[in-house]
Amino acid sequence: MPRRLGLPSLYLAAAVATAATTAVPLAMTPASGLALRPAATEPTRPYIVIAGSRADARDLVGEVRWRVRRYYTAALPGFATFLTAAELAELRADPRVSAVEPDRQIHPMPVRRPALPPAGRAAGAGVTVYVVDSGVDAGRPAFEERAWRAFDATGGAGRDCTGHGTQVAGRVHAAAPGARIASVRVLGCGGPGTLADVLAGLDWIRRHARGPSVAALSLDGAGSVAFDTAVHALVRSGVFVVGAADSAACRMRPGGAAYTALTPHLAGAAARYLELHPGANPAILTSRFNCTSARGAIRQNPSRASNLLMHSGGL
Repeated sequence: MPRRLGLPSLYLAAAVATAATTAVPLAMTPASGLALRPAATEPTRPYIVIAGSRADARDLVGEVRWRVRRYYTAALPGFATFLTAAELAELRADPRVSAVEPDRQIHPMPVRRPALPPAGRAAGAGVTVYVVDSGVDAGRPAFEERAWRAFDATGGAGRDCTGHGTQVAGRVHAAAPGARIASVRVLGCGGPGTLADVLAGLDWIRRHARGPSVAALSLDGAGSVAFDTAVHALVRSGVFVVGAADSAACRMRPGGAAYTALTPHLAGAAARYLELHPGANPAILTSRFNCTSARGAIRQNPSRASNLLMHSGGL
């Protein structure tokens, strides 16, 4: 059994190796390192800083006043850093800063099997599903060479240490065998990952997604302003985002992303729909799959055609 790593250990293990993967313009490369800032005389803790705009984020990082680990340029304006208590107070008082939240562990979520196997003529051809998870063993024959390791926020080579990401990718492939599967590794070998690494994965997708795209996030990002901001940016760019939830019912949170315990299956069903309707935006997809607003009680009527679509994948 792999040894579990706490948040500080995850940071130390990945800090050097991941500096090159952070989207930092050449002019700001020095700000991505830790050596330019003198060692703190007080204890520091990891935080995510969300700036009011990309220009504000660029200015803050360019000042080299913070121990910047990651600089986000696409999914949200901000950066991951280590702060003392005094520096935290200083940033929260800065008018260029929209929010500051502690970095924390992000855990994989269990996924359920659908009640019925997928059906219909579409297979997801021409669609890319980004599996944001623990990595994918892309070389498995079952994937028929449709999966590849696209990005590893942990500084590794995308290898799946726990099997969770490969399981999610396998269920996506079962639901949409014609879709391409891009592995975006954000979780560590101990099981969880860091919010900073998850945001780096979403930032990478926002910069690289082209054509009909779906992002499958079978992990727990609830309660994070930075996570919600990054997800909303993907949705606005046209990427259909499916996150994890406790219920098999499909629910939509503000911003347009869908959440369900059947994350891989819904991602596959979306890929199948996008094969036939490549121009459909996320709002159309959430409506097609009968995703209910998360504000009220969610009840599912199996006789509704759109609910059957979500459960069976029929198109």
